[in-house]
Amino acid sequence: MIEQKSNEEAERLSEAIGLACMRWQEATESFDETFGKLHGLNSAERRCLSVIMRAPQPANAVAKAIGLAPPSVTALIDRLSARGLVHRISDPSDRRRVLVAPSEMAVKVGMEAYGPIQEAGMQMLRQFSEAEKQVVLRFIRQAIEMQERELERLLQQDKG
Repeated sequence: MIEQKSNEEAERLSEAIGLACMRWQEATESFDETFGKLHGLNSAERRCLSVIMRAPQPANAVAKAIGLAPPSVTALIDRLSARGLVHRISDPSDRRRVLVAPSEMAVKVGMEAYGPIQEAGMQMLRQFSEAEKQVVLRFIRQAIEMQERELERLLQQDKG
């Protein structure tokens, strides 16, 4: 009886985590969409900026990361460049290669919107032990891998 109750509790906890993840995804999506509306950015433009905020990238890497064909990404980068949000730079390790980088204005706008979330997240993490943070990090990394596998599965269905 105790084992059955323990299994039921574990199942309820797993379900609660799953529902919390769904709510977190929805809240994040709502925030991102609102940010986009405020700054006149569509989903692909927001995702492009997100990719290059981590590090300048070649256009083909941006295309792959956001799931668009290279010609579409070139047009997207041209639009963002015309708005002063991105610029093209030479790759320091290969001057023949061009990278897309965020402008100072894009970094400023991004930090105004996402900086408070980053700060609140850091504050929230201070309540966790190092061991708990390792579990959270492992969960998030595995969740990202799972989501990417499932995306690939859907994309394969779309092709078939």
